[in-house]
Amino acid sequence: MRLALFGPAPPFHGGIVTYLAMLHRTLAVRGHELHWAGFRRQYPSLIFPGTSQTGETAGWMPAPDTARFTPWDPWSWRRTADDLRAFRPDAVIAKYWLPFFAPGFGSVLRRARGGGARWLYVLDNVVAHERYPLAGPLTRWALGRADGFVAMSDQVRADLLATVPGVDPARVADCPHPVYDFGVPGRPRKTRAQARAALGLPADARIALFFGFIKPYKGVTHLLGALPHLRERYGDAGFKLVVVGDVYGDRTPYDEARRTADCEPILDWREGYCPDEEVEDHVLAADLLVLPYVSATQSGIVQVAYAYDRPVVSTAVGGLPEVVRDGETGFLVPPEDPRALADAVIRFFDEGRAEAMGRAVAAERAKYSWDRLAETLERLAVGGGE
Repeated sequence: MRLALFGPAPPFHGGIVTYLAMLHRTLAVRGHELHWAGFRRQYPSLIFPGTSQTGETAGWMPAPDTARFTPWDPWSWRRTADDLRAFRPDAVIAKYWLPFFAPGFGSVLRRARGGGARWLYVLDNVVAHERYPLAGPLTRWALGRADGFVAMSDQVRADLLATVPGVDPARVADCPHPVYDFGVPGRPRKTRAQARAALGLPADARIALFFGFIKPYKGVTHLLGALPHLRERYGDAGFKLVVVGDVYGDRTPYDEARRTADCEPILDWREGYCPDEEVEDHVLAADLLVLPYVSATQSGIVQVAYAYDRPVVSTAVGGLPEVVRDGETGFLVPPEDPRALADAVIRFFDEGRAEAMGRAVAAERAKYSWDRLAETLERLAVGGGE
């Protein structure tokens, strides 16, 4: 089939770009003819809450075939749609995650569909984590005319059907977020010891990792609040929490939480965007990943952990209990509860759960393949559903 992807592409970085790049790679291997319509701009600098929107991405990632879309420029919407129509795809596959993009996405959809292509959305979120003015009407404008959807969790499916009346449930296919393997194709993985040495982390300490953009809904302040309990249990040398990510928005709550915790000897705070080429080392160096989220629909970070056989401690919010099997591939705890986070991490280490949970994660990983996502999109592209 001739399939077009629509969404941000290198030199932009972040989870959406990585997702589309890995999907592009999978669809190419499956023999499809592809076109990637990328973004020229992503967010205005004045409202972008992080430090950098662009930067170095993994060398294997393809460049977009065209890059015209700017969310606040209606002329770019027309040109993007014309590019898509010129490719004459059987289907256009777009990622949707924020109402900010809805006016442009809905406009491109309506013009591009005039060429006969089916329009498919892969849904990260239907209801945004942060408040947006007119979020409901904007989301209905963007999604209301699509031909099919991939919901990456039951929560996302429920939000879609509640937010966009008239969507036929038969046009909504369920497929969880695939695993994120950041390794360079053909390059052997480092051992845990090699990864720790490369990052300057202690060889023998118990290491937990928080990875990803640091936003209010991610609950990092509650994770920092768990540190005194972990320090009391393991001392200054026996445990390390590594936090890797770019702070989005006001950093004051994190500074205050660090001062209150007073546990800098067991905290390795690595602020800033982590290049794709370094992600693998951080995950391989850790014993487990921690997701202290206050709210969530789903999270690609669980799939990053699973790609490397790493268990997770996660809050039981949104769609996360759908992918974390409590007591088998990790532990689930209540949100906004630092003591519960600490107790779960302590239980993981004190009960020696790493090996058994690692095996369970490896078995579970088969559910989260990119081929499964590709097959789902192929069915939707020819008018099928579940």
